[in-house]
Amino acid sequence: MGMKLSNKEEIIAPAEAVWDVIGRRFDKIGEWATAVPASAAISGSLTVDEAPVAGRICQTGIRVAPSVTEAIVAYDDSTRSLTYEAVEKPGFLSVARNRWTVTPVDQRRSTVSYDAVLTTRGVFGRLAGWWMLILLRHAGRQLLADLAHYVEHGVPSPRKQAQLDRATRRGRRPTVRAGLTTTGRTDH
Repeated sequence: MGMKLSNKEEIIAPAEAVWDVIGRRFDKIGEWATAVPASAAISGSLTVDEAPVAGRICQTGIRVAPSVTEAIVAYDDSTRSLTYEAVEKPGFLSVARNRWTVTPVDQRRSTVSYDAVLTTRGVFGRLAGWWMLILLRHAGRQLLADLAHYVEHGVPSPRKQAQLDRATRRGRRPTVRAGLTTTGRTDH
């Protein structure tokens, strides 16, 4: 079963500043996105020209997919667009692909958009697919709001900052290393 999800948002920041966060710092999504408590670059050689990293591992906080490894499959710095796919994913997913584009509106505003495709397989995939689509719609809206706040203000959104503060109060900070999600002690 195939599903599509698209969204866009105007951000009060130059396209270059938005692209720097989305494209050039692809592996750092865990710094600003509430939906991704932690992220890290995957090791390995680059397979796509110009891409800053081969991909990333994201801690999701979703039980059926607690971490997802995403590989960049297309990257174009000049048009500010990139496409990535989940390469290590739950068995009920056959395709999970997302394409991001940053377009200038004028010197100080830009539009960021994404187009996601999710294809599931099996009975569990059909059930989980609808559930994931609902979660992803909500997470997508939050993701764009988190991105806008981060780019416009230079700090994580209040929602993301609260997540970071909770982790700090517990004396733990979520990290992602070598494909495994862990919770590491902080030295504060």
